[in-house]
Amino acid sequence: MLKSTETSEIELFPYKPRKFQREIVLAIRESLKSGTPLVLESGTGSGKTICAVSQALKFSIESGKKIIYTTRTNAQQRQVINEVRSIREKFPKFKGEIFAIGLQGRTHTCLLARSDPELSKGSAEELSRFCSEMKKRKRGDGCPYFENMMERFDELEELKEWIKDILPATEEIVEKCRNLMLCPYELNKMMIGDANLVVVPYIYVFDDRLRNLLLDLMGIYEEDAVLIIDEAHNLPEYLREFLSSYLSVYAVNQCITEAEKFGDPFVSKSIKLSDFLLVVRDAIDQIRGDFLRENESDALLSEDVFLSVISDSLGISKKEIRSIAEQLVLIGEEIKEIKQREKKLPRSYIYRLGIFLLSWMDIDNERFVRLIVDESNGRNPRIEIYCLDPSLGSDPIEKFYTSIHMSGTLSPLEEYRDSLALPEDTKLLSFPSPFPKENRKIIYSPMVSTKYEEIRFSSDMIDKIKNIIVEICNSFNRNTIVFFPSFDLMNCFIDKGLIKEIKRTIYLEKREMKQDELMDIVLKFKRGRGKGNVMLSVVGGRISEGMDFPAEELEIAVIVGIPYPKPTARQRALQNYYDRKFGKGWEYAVNAPTARKLLQSIGRLIRNENDRGIAVILDRRASRFRKYLDGLKISLRIIEDIRDFLEAG
Repeated sequence: MLKSTETSEIELFPYKPRKFQREIVLAIRESLKSGTPLVLESGTGSGKTICAVSQALKFSIESGKKIIYTTRTNAQQRQVINEVRSIREKFPKFKGEIFAIGLQGRTHTCLLARSDPELSKGSAEELSRFCSEMKKRKRGDGCPYFENMMERFDELEELKEWIKDILPATEEIVEKCRNLMLCPYELNKMMIGDANLVVVPYIYVFDDRLRNLLLDLMGIYEEDAVLIIDEAHNLPEYLREFLSSYLSVYAVNQCITEAEKFGDPFVSKSIKLSDFLLVVRDAIDQIRGDFLRENESDALLSEDVFLSVISDSLGISKKEIRSIAEQLVLIGEEIKEIKQREKKLPRSYIYRLGIFLLSWMDIDNERFVRLIVDESNGRNPRIEIYCLDPSLGSDPIEKFYTSIHMSGTLSPLEEYRDSLALPEDTKLLSFPSPFPKENRKIIYSPMVSTKYEEIRFSSDMIDKIKNIIVEICNSFNRNTIVFFPSFDLMNCFIDKGLIKEIKRTIYLEKREMKQDELMDIVLKFKRGRGKGNVMLSVVGGRISEGMDFPAEELEIAVIVGIPYPKPTARQRALQNYYDRKFGKGWEYAVNAPTARKLLQSIGRLIRNENDRGIAVILDRRASRFRKYLDGLKISLRIIEDIRDFLEAG
C-alpha cells in the first residue's frame, strides 16, 4: 500500500509534468481528501485525464474507495485504459494493486447483437431481457457464447489473467472472445469486482437500473466510489435528452402493425386497439397542421391539445384515456414476454406508447414542455416531452463520495454547477492552456456570415463563403477540417459544388454514420499529412469533440458560421426557463453552449506543446466571443494570414 509519508509532488504520475499539471493534481487531491466536488476546466490537451486517473488510483490504493470514470462515448474509454497502462508500466511495483476495465452495453459487447440487425437496435432493457431468456435455455437452444462460459474454465481463467496483465480495451476483449466463442459481456461482468477503476458510458451512472447493476458487480454502494465525469460539458444536454421522450407517426404505425399481429384487442368496452391508434396518429397530423407555420420545425403545446383531439374523436374523457394508456402498458408487457419466449427482441411499441401517454399527463409543467415537432416535411411528425432541467437527472452524483467534473470547455463554471444543482461549496477551477500562445492562431472574416437573414436575402453569401473554403483548401498542403454548424448547411454547400471545386482528397462525415465507418475515414484523413487532405464535418459532432489530431494530422480548422442553437420553440423554452430560474437565459442557454462548441472544434488543433495550428472562423459574429477565444484577430487577408502563420513554424 502507498504510505502518506511517501508522497512526492505527483505520485503515480507517469510523465514529466506539463505547465499547470501540478496545480491540477493538487486540486484533485484536495477534492479526494475532503470529499468536496470539483468542477475543473483545463484546455484541450492539457492532460486532465492522466491527472485525474493517477490521483484517483493513488487515493483508491490508500483508502479502498473505487473509481467510476464515466465518458459520453465508448470511444473515449480507450484513452483512460491507456493511461492506466502507462501508470503500471512506469510504476511496476503497483501493478498488482491497479486494475482497470471498461464496461460497455450489450449493443457493443453481445456477439449475438453485433451480428443481428434487429438485436443491434435494442435498448439496454430489451437486450437484458433477451439475454436472460437465452441464458435460461437448454444447451443448443440458447446462447452458445454463454454456454461455453459454463464449461471452458481453463480458457476462461487464461483470458482473465490476460486481461489483468495487459488491460485491453473493450474492443480487444470482444475480438478475443469472438475467436474463443466466449461472451465478452459476461466476461467483463466477472472482472469488474476485481477492478479499482471502471470506465463506463454516462448511462451506467444516470440510469437507476444500470447504476445498481454496476454497483452490484463492483460490490459497493455509491458512497464507496469516486465519480469522475469526463467531457462534462456534454452532461446537462445528455440529461435533458435522457429525461425527454417522443411519439412519432412512424412509431404509431409500428403500434398498428403490432396490434394486427397480436389480435387487436379491446382497450375499453367499445374501442379496439387499432381504432385508438388511428385516432392517435390522426391527432399528431392534425396538431401539426394546426400549430406549425411555414418554415417552423416545432411549436409548444399544452397538455389539453393532444388529449382533447383524442377525447373529441372517440367521445371519451381524459380519465378514460389514462385507463386506456394503462391498458396499453399491460398489453405491451404481454407482447414483450411472447417475443422473449420466441427468442426475439422483446420490444413492444404499444408498451412504449402507453408509457408515453402516462408521462404526457403526469409531467411537471414547470420543468418540462410539450411540443409538436416536424423535421421531415410532414412525413414523420412527432409530439415530444422535453426536459428543461437537467438537475432532475443529476441526483445520483450527490450519492457518491465525491465527484470530479472535467472538460476543456466548461465556462461559465457557475452555469454548469447551477444547471446540475451541485452543492454551493463545489470547488470551481479554470486553468488556461499550458501550450505556447504563438502555436495557435484564431482569425475571423468580417466579410461573411451564416446568419439566417443574410443567407436568405443575399443570394451570393453561400458562394462567397464557399469560395473562401475552396481557396483555403487548395492553397495549402496541410490537413484541413471544415466544420459546419449542421449537416443541413454542409449539404447546402455540397449542392453548390463545394466538393467538386476542392482539388484535394475529401472525406465526409455523414449523419448517422456508424462508428467503425467514421473511424475508418478519420484514419485515412490523418494519413494525408503533407498532402493536404480535407475533412468535412460538423461542430458538436464526434470529430469536433472526441478525437485527437496531433502534429501534422491537423493544421487548419475552418469553422463555417457560428453554431448558435436554432431559434426553435424548444430553444426559446429553454432560454425562458433559465431566465426564470437564474436570470441568465441568453448566457446559459445560448451564448455559453455556442462558445463551448467553438472551443471544442478549435481544440482539435493543439494536443501538446509542439503542435501548431490555425483556426479560421467564417462569420463576422465571431467578434462577440472574444472573452472565450483568447487571441481572436480580425482578418481581411485570410490566405496571407494563414500562409504567414504556417511559414513562421
